[in-house]
Amino acid sequence: MQQEEFEFREEQQGVDIRKIINKALSIWPWMLLCGILTAGLTVAYLYFSVPAYKINASILIKDQDNKMSGSKDMSMLQNIGLLGGASNVDNELQIIQSYTLMNRVVRDMQLNVTYFVHKGLKDIQYYDAQLPFKVYFLAFDEELLKTDPLKYELSLNGKDKFVLKDKDKRSWSGHWGDTLTLPAGKAVFVRTAGDLVPADNQVYSFVAANTDQVTAGCAKALTSEIPNKQVSTINLTLESSIPSKGEDILNKLIEVYMQANVDDNNRIADSTTAFIDIRLLTIGEELANIEKNIQMFMQRNELANITEQSKALIDNTSEYAKSLAQQEVQLSVIEALQNHLNANINNLRIVPASMMVQDASLSNIIDKYNTLLMQRERMLLSSTEDNPMVKSLDGQLMNLRGDLVANLSSLKSSMQVAVNELRRKSGSLESKIRQVPAKEREFLDYSRQQAIKQELYLFLLQKREEAAISKSSTIANARVIDAAKSESRPFKPKKMLILAAAVLVGLLIPFALVYLKELLSTKISTRADIENGTQATILGEIGHNDVGGAIVVTKTSRSPIAEQFRMLRTNLQYLLAGDENKVIMLTSSMPGEGKSFVSTNLAVVMALSGKKVALLELDLRKPRISQSLGVQAGQGFSNYAIGQANIEDILYPNQEYPGLYIMPSGPIPPNPAELLLLDRTRSMFAYLRENFDYIIVDTTPNLVTDAQLLSMHADATLYLVRVGVTHKDQLKLPEAIYREKKMPRLSLVVNDVNYKKYAGYYGGSGYGYGYGYYGEEADQPKKWWKGRKKEMA
Repeated sequence: MQQEEFEFREEQQGVDIRKIINKALSIWPWMLLCGILTAGLTVAYLYFSVPAYKINASILIKDQDNKMSGSKDMSMLQNIGLLGGASNVDNELQIIQSYTLMNRVVRDMQLNVTYFVHKGLKDIQYYDAQLPFKVYFLAFDEELLKTDPLKYELSLNGKDKFVLKDKDKRSWSGHWGDTLTLPAGKAVFVRTAGDLVPADNQVYSFVAANTDQVTAGCAKALTSEIPNKQVSTINLTLESSIPSKGEDILNKLIEVYMQANVDDNNRIADSTTAFIDIRLLTIGEELANIEKNIQMFMQRNELANITEQSKALIDNTSEYAKSLAQQEVQLSVIEALQNHLNANINNLRIVPASMMVQDASLSNIIDKYNTLLMQRERMLLSSTEDNPMVKSLDGQLMNLRGDLVANLSSLKSSMQVAVNELRRKSGSLESKIRQVPAKEREFLDYSRQQAIKQELYLFLLQKREEAAISKSSTIANARVIDAAKSESRPFKPKKMLILAAAVLVGLLIPFALVYLKELLSTKISTRADIENGTQATILGEIGHNDVGGAIVVTKTSRSPIAEQFRMLRTNLQYLLAGDENKVIMLTSSMPGEGKSFVSTNLAVVMALSGKKVALLELDLRKPRISQSLGVQAGQGFSNYAIGQANIEDILYPNQEYPGLYIMPSGPIPPNPAELLLLDRTRSMFAYLRENFDYIIVDTTPNLVTDAQLLSMHADATLYLVRVGVTHKDQLKLPEAIYREKKMPRLSLVVNDVNYKKYAGYYGGSGYGYGYGYYGEEADQPKKWWKGRKKEMA
């Protein structure tokens, strides 16, 4: 159970807010510096960034009878899920955001020419009234501009002249109103007037870009949406760096869209008018020939008037002639429509208006055919011919074309029967006409032909006027609800938000780097690293040695590190309960973790408490204690082990700390481990137990077996780990010793805890080591400003 708790200890830990705060406080100068740096860079970015405004407009799409939506084919496609039942508003939404309309706006407004004025450290884009001049390109070299936009600088030279330069230092000069041939194309330079005209010494620049690229950029900046399916309105939004320019672009787009809609609707009237004009030309020529024949007949026969008999005959036959003329006109129109359809059998074209044919079913078919054809052409603005909706319309148009041809043939047959019947009834008058003298009979034939042609001509003129009236009354199927209007403030960049985010990022960068460094570090840096690596108890923690020297504990010292050694002494009294427990062994995982330093100061702090302490330098491979304490001894443990000295000869009292005795290691032997196994070593520890209160053994790291050999004589083991030196993987060694109980009463001592460098080591607790100094300030390093104050006093 204990092992399972250890394995999941790290998972059970939560986020330690106090640790994070302490870590941030330790690096606050770097955080402040990075925050100021990122804030400065952000201010520079915001200075050069171009603000963007949102321009909004909305239009209403008028409801129309969408005949194609109710068709059988479209319903079938919708039922199987190929179509979503697109409404007229959805189609208009695709049309208004099409590339074709935006390209027309760019070309009409010449949006591929932008103007700039250099102010401060950046170029500011100007538009219309802000500019003292305008450049109108008569032609563009689109292929050249496709590679790279061309930039020109223009300097005003008085009121009448200007000088133009490009990036290649080529120059042109001219007067206002001149046409210059530039690499980008021919351009006319016009001087404008107004109160906003800057000083003449100002340098301007303008950039000519490729039309298609500018169109793509404008189309990307445009968004359109339908608020919901219950309304037939479209909301338009355009992003622009200049509010007035964006408003003009959006208003122009709406204008182009509405004009395109009107032009589409007028195509039917134009087609009808063109058809009538052709027929009028033919009938007019025939009527002129008949009238010319009548004139020549009367002049040749010197006739001024016909007889009363002829007049009566003409009056009697006028009703038949009028009906026959009307029928023949209708028959002529039907034949013309048949010729029109047969001439364009492979090409979908508008059929002339059905008002020319007095047949309701045929008129409905023609109207439906033209409506579907217009919907198909408008759909092709935003779709291809492979679109299911377009293919469905193609099928419907072919079916309607077949119905139209069949109805025309049927109507022509019935119309021919009516004409023949009228001609038969008119035949009864032929006998009477034959009784009229030959000259009068000939005149009667001319008059009858004239009446028929006049009736047909007047009918065509009437229909032509109706078509003209229909065209003049054509309006767009959309109405502007709200004209383009810019928002008062730019929507980006959000300066305060970006600045706040930049400062926050700047503050977090040092913290993130420190955290990343600790995350990637293989050495221990926090108490949690130790606790996650081993179950052994941490008996004490020793801070960084800022005092200097091998001994940091004195009778009067009140430094934090001295207090930490005193706390370690107190904790050892609980660990070594009983008079028989006296031997304390210190070891570690590797050299350089501070065993000699801790052993020496632990022995000193125990001697200061009035105890008799023996400090044994049993690191026979790299002894350091005697040298750091200045013990000049010729003999040590190695001499005693081989019988060259007595134990009393190798115990050297320390003059500065009464009660402290030091046993040097002596000459470095070739076989340290074998010396530790001798009986004289066991006898030495028995003697020390009888004559000393505490025996502190400084031994080797666990890289060799010396420490494990000496552990049989120890009552407690202090295992040294050093912050920033001991590797995390090396904690597996004391953990294995602790679990297998290879060394008695193993506890950990954490050495060299730097509270400034390793902020948050304690997770924010600090264990009271930040309370300052007691009493005397002899051990506290003096600050430079304190010395300065004394000098000034």
